Amino acid sequence: MSAHGSSASSLHLGNDPSEAAERLDALLRSFLLAQLLKSAVESEDEEHNAGQQQPASGPSAPPMPMPIVMPRPFVANSEGAGPPPPMPEPQFSMPHPPLPPFPPPPPLPPSPPFSQPVPAPWQIPQVPNQQSVPAINTGSATNTSFAANSVPATNSVPAINAVPAPATNAAPSTHTVPSTNAAPSTNAAPSTSPQVPPPPPPPPRPAPPRPPSPDDTDVARSTMKWRLFLIPLSNRICEALYEQTRSTSLPSAVTGDISYLKLDGYGARDSVENMCALIQFLLDHRWEEQVVDNFINSRKEKPEWPAKLKDKPQPQHEHYVWLLMNGLLAVLGLKPYLDPEPPATFAGIVPRIFAPLEPSAAKPQRFSFTARELIEEGFVIQPTANLLDHLKLVGNAVNVFTLSSDEIQLLMGYDQNRAARAIGMSNLGGEILHSYVALVEGEFHECYRLPISLGMFKIDDERVKRGQYDDLTVVTGVLRLYRNDRNGDRQPHLLASRVLVIERALRKRRHWYNRLRRDIHKRKKEEPWMFWGAVLAVFFGVCTVIQTVTSVWSLVVSLG
Repeated sequence: MSAHGSSASSLHLGNDPSEAAERLDALLRSFLLAQLLKSAVESEDEEHNAGQQQPASGPSAPPMPMPIVMPRPFVANSEGAGPPPPMPEPQFSMPHPPLPPFPPPPPLPPSPPFSQPVPAPWQIPQVPNQQSVPAINTGSATNTSFAANSVPATNSVPAINAVPAPATNAAPSTHTVPSTNAAPSTNAAPSTSPQVPPPPPPPPRPAPPRPPSPDDTDVARSTMKWRLFLIPLSNRICEALYEQTRSTSLPSAVTGDISYLKLDGYGARDSVENMCALIQFLLDHRWEEQVVDNFINSRKEKPEWPAKLKDKPQPQHEHYVWLLMNGLLAVLGLKPYLDPEPPATFAGIVPRIFAPLEPSAAKPQRFSFTARELIEEGFVIQPTANLLDHLKLVGNAVNVFTLSSDEIQLLMGYDQNRAARAIGMSNLGGEILHSYVALVEGEFHECYRLPISLGMFKIDDERVKRGQYDDLTVVTGVLRLYRNDRNGDRQPHLLASRVLVIERALRKRRHWYNRLRRDIHKRKKEEPWMFWGAVLAVFFGVCTVIQTVTSVWSLVVSLG
């Protein structure tokens, strides 16, 4: 107790009893921690010495735990003296592991060559003329000395890049020091140094060279190079040929015509540009003004006109123009309708393809025959890929346009074809679809077995493998849509003359004499034994009748 009192008397405890108790408690804890570390080091040395004297084979005994008794802090009462209050004395033990060595302190950075003190990176720069923060009094000499050493002795930190305000009586300077952080002064004179003009913009890059056109081998084999080359051309002609409402790709008949022109030496790009010019020419002129020679004369001097036609006669130019018209109308060929002399106007080709009605003939109101009736009356259904040959009667064969998913798309969008509309053929697609509704009437119950067997429907099995609808589903769905359309125009206009020709042939074949001859010929061809047996039966029957008549006549004569 006297030792503690002497220690307390030697320290500056202050006038406040609670503050003196806290300082004394901190001092006791520091002393006990030093004694604990000292005893841990001594016990480690004793264990090391004992381990060297014992044999290496035996296990070493664990270190003995050392009890630690926490001292009771001295708290003064209100009178400044008295016994301290009771305090729990925890008893715990802990092993004394060896302490790791302390790393050496890092070397101090070299002092800067400037005369003014530079603040450390961890110190916050102070505003000029601001007093430094005083050290915090923690009650211990160590903390007080650390706080005193960590705070710089200077009262303020000089501002960096600070520009002093110019004097009012000083002459204006022509050279000012630029400052990045300070605001520009309003009293500074403008700089007289010449300004450097900005560098000129770089010249525009030249347009990339146009990729070379594929050769004829790529076109004939339809390689990937040719198909990639054809994509921008197809988009160009599709935008010019169809209305904006069309969102599908270009029909295969149009791309096929471009490929044919390429193989014939006219050039794919130039032909596409000439097609677009021909569409605009047809839209700008009426039927009687769509003269073929006028279009040729307006395009001869253009760079897009084929170079191979410069020294050629006029018929060669007309042949090239009608080849362009083939692609715009998505047909296979107009050449059979151009003989012996092509028409003078583009609209003049329509009466040659679809013959007008006779003045005395009445226009039919609908398509009145089916494919089964044509077969039963002895006609032959001839599938064709040419759009212009649909329902054309040639001898005993009736040409029928083959339907698939691609052809259905072509027919449904034919009324949006600007070239066909300009010459009066836009209704052709709708008439073909309405004629198909009549041709396959009643075949739904047999799953369209007869039209498929006749080749009227073109089925592509690969569409199902590509994840698309099969052709039969697409074709029959569209035909059902047109059949249920009550507001659709089902009267033939362009195909009216061909419908009248087929109806007349049907009426002629349905006469009793012609039907008898047809049935006899059919029976003789299909069942010859039955046919000849019937002939013999008729012959013997006639002979029996003749014999009976002869016998009766002879009897009458003998009785008379």
